[in-house]
Amino acid sequence: SSLDRFPGGARPPRPMAVRASAALRAVLVICGIQWAACEEDPEVSVSKVNAGVSMMLLGTITFMMALFELTHCYRPAMAKYTWKAISATISIFSAVLIFQGINGLCEAYILEGASEKLELAVDMSQFLIWFLLLQAVLAWISGAVASEAMEPTEEVLQKMETRLKCFAVLIGHITGFAAINAFATVQQQVPRNAFATTLVPFLAWVIVFLLGRVTDHSRDLVALADDGKRDEFEEMWDEETEETEDDVVGLAVSFCFVQSLRFMIGGVLPDSEGVEPKDVVMHHTNWQVIGLFAVGWLLVIFEVVRIVFTRFTIPRLTAQFSNIAGMTFSWCVFFGTDWGLAANVFGHEVGMMKTVTLALFVTLVAMAMIFLLEQISDRDPQGKWYDAIRAIVNCIGILIGFAWEKAFDEAVAEVAETERVLPPAWTKLLLAIGLAGMVVPAWKRHILPTILEFEAEDEKAHGSSDGDDKSGLEERLLSLENADADSLRVALSGLQRKAAEFEQRSQRCSDLEQQNRVLEERMSAIRKELGDLEALAGVLVQ
Repeated sequence: SSLDRFPGGARPPRPMAVRASAALRAVLVICGIQWAACEEDPEVSVSKVNAGVSMMLLGTITFMMALFELTHCYRPAMAKYTWKAISATISIFSAVLIFQGINGLCEAYILEGASEKLELAVDMSQFLIWFLLLQAVLAWISGAVASEAMEPTEEVLQKMETRLKCFAVLIGHITGFAAINAFATVQQQVPRNAFATTLVPFLAWVIVFLLGRVTDHSRDLVALADDGKRDEFEEMWDEETEETEDDVVGLAVSFCFVQSLRFMIGGVLPDSEGVEPKDVVMHHTNWQVIGLFAVGWLLVIFEVVRIVFTRFTIPRLTAQFSNIAGMTFSWCVFFGTDWGLAANVFGHEVGMMKTVTLALFVTLVAMAMIFLLEQISDRDPQGKWYDAIRAIVNCIGILIGFAWEKAFDEAVAEVAETERVLPPAWTKLLLAIGLAGMVVPAWKRHILPTILEFEAEDEKAHGSSDGDDKSGLEERLLSLENADADSLRVALSGLQRKAAEFEQRSQRCSDLEQQNRVLEERMSAIRKELGDLEALAGVLVQ
């Protein structure tokens, strides 16, 4: 139990999230006072640069120690949710830095002074290149296109899962932000009205979904081409690629949708990177901030209700809608907080001070949400809210990732513009590669395996997501012998949902069997032609 770690019956300390939140609030208050002094008294000895450095120092130390306490919290759920949020943050942060570095080269050497058509063509080409690279890299890592077959031992499968997950998440997020860049460029070139700007996210959804269907069919052909059946590696390849493609849909559609929301609420469409003119940022009202927050919360509440109380799912589309809802919530909270701080705290300042404060404040809100979710999890022994809590935790991780990515992107841009050893575009790219080169290996070796362990434990505790564990299903059915009516209704709803999933999978298996028969007929025809050619060659030789 949690008291075992405190000998002598000592009372456990206050929840880590409470202490971490108090520390972060103290940092924000101190830095706000210091910044106000710089604004009101130009003769003060402490400059804005020193104020920014001081805030970064205080915030970094507080942030590091708060994360240390949260990841080693005596409450397992709190530690688990914190690790998941950290993992999502690092993957988002690293992917965006790499993409922004490469995209900066394109803007500096190709798009400088280019027409809108060329800009759209280049941005779409970047997206398609990253999308195809994602397919190729995952196919190669999984061994689906390898010349030598691998033995599917437990150790090999575990290493393969870690490698696949690492590159799928990293390249998938890069592809997602390339899709954001491409379709946000489309949004900049359509008529500036609510209908046209809102149509773009649906267009993005359709295009990426169709690309996913094409690649899904291609994976089926590759997997069945050699022996007519899927092995463990090909199943893992298909599963990771589908999940990554769904993340790409979520990123692109949610960002463009929130761009349209900001246009309808604030009156000005931000640029393709989500940046508004300085005079617009300073004059957003509190009602506009509340409106943006409200849309995000309504979407996440709708998604929670859908997960908990409905069983209807559509293959791929349900997962994609869940990603869109969660990421839309993250964007709304991030930009709503940005509006509130710019209008009520910082005024004319739109530099690093505001960006870092925004990241710290968003992190504070996220920690409070993690603490709330942990309390809900403790009061849900039957796991009825498990899927909903997991979805919200993913949203929180993405939210923190967005906030700190913006801060580091601003820092990299400032360094690139200040240091003139290399052109700014090359400086930005090298800094991005250097930071990612330090962060990604540590994430892959130490954080990602922890996340996979948590997911394995969750799958074991709450049942396989595929519903193919017969013994586990029997145990759950036997455990309901003395359950109350509410528990039986929840169990019945879950079994009906599994039945619907089985029916959809059965339909897909039938389609695959039909494709397999077609391939066998083609192979038979080819073998017959080869026999005829061999007979003809024998006649010619004689």
